[in-house]
Amino acid sequence: VSFPAIIVKQWYQRRVRGIPNELTTLSEMLRNLLFFVLAVGLVVGDVPDLCTRISPCGADCYTTCDNQCQCDLNKKGKIPLPIYAGNCQRTGFCEADFLHLEDCVEEGGPSCPTSMVSLDEVVQDYYKYDYRVDVRTVQEWEEGHGNMSIHTPGLAANKADGYMDKLAGLEDANILLYCRSGGRAFSAALNLLRYGFSNINVFYQGGFPNIQAAIFEHSESNKKEHPTKNYCYIEGMSERCPQALPLLDMSSAADIMSLGSKVILVDVRPRKSFPEQIEQAVRMPVKKHRVKKFVEGLTGDETLVTYCMEGTYAYMGARAIRKQGWTGPLYYIDKGGYPDIKDWFMDSE
Repeated sequence: VSFPAIIVKQWYQRRVRGIPNELTTLSEMLRNLLFFVLAVGLVVGDVPDLCTRISPCGADCYTTCDNQCQCDLNKKGKIPLPIYAGNCQRTGFCEADFLHLEDCVEEGGPSCPTSMVSLDEVVQDYYKYDYRVDVRTVQEWEEGHGNMSIHTPGLAANKADGYMDKLAGLEDANILLYCRSGGRAFSAALNLLRYGFSNINVFYQGGFPNIQAAIFEHSESNKKEHPTKNYCYIEGMSERCPQALPLLDMSSAADIMSLGSKVILVDVRPRKSFPEQIEQAVRMPVKKHRVKKFVEGLTGDETLVTYCMEGTYAYMGARAIRKQGWTGPLYYIDKGGYPDIKDWFMDSE
């Protein structure tokens, strides 16, 4: 069936998509028409099978993607021949299956990922994504990976439904995909888009090693700001870095207070501007002398969790605590803060 399938696809490209071919002659058109009739005749008893073979959408058109190609199914619930009797989407197969990475970088379009992310952009925005998804192999992952990332090896080549144990509920989240060089991340993005994910961004100028090297270099070039938030999103909790606690990953006060046996909430907002606070929290504005005094008063067995209004000052406060010599467990609430968590602690009283 593969030979006539190729002919049908060529016919589709010339007739339905209107791809120009100035070398087409009358004899060639007649020959293609003969091959097309032959293709239909060879598979008259198995039309749905041919459909899945010649359609880049394959079986995804009616099984795993909620009919993303908008095909009308036949009486048996199968896809009819895509170019037969106009039963499938008028424009033909899913456009995304004809895309290449370069198409989306240069021109974009409705079937492309939400954005194609450059190295300069990822150096600035790495932590801003809701989730970072690494589609490299297990071996590549073990050679080095970002602390705040989700590992989905094989997502570039396999259907997205096989990864819902890790990605379920993230369909509308702002996701960054990366691999080693960009190609697998792009293929994985198309798989997620077919499955219904709506905000997929692809890093295309290299892979994780490039991201890590560029972010580390950018951070280390500014001693005052080192380590940056992006740096710590990759490194995770260390002697230099606190650990981020994105609000997206929490739902109650218990999620915070279970981080250790003696958790201290640290409100880093200035009291004059923000007089209200969580009853269980202590104040520590991000001033060097205030941070030093706070750290000196600790016994060493505490787990510290800083917060502000949305994450920026919570990180700065946690970094300042590290710079004052605190080596114990240290977290900061990110992508949210006091307005989001205050009711959690009122309910827990």
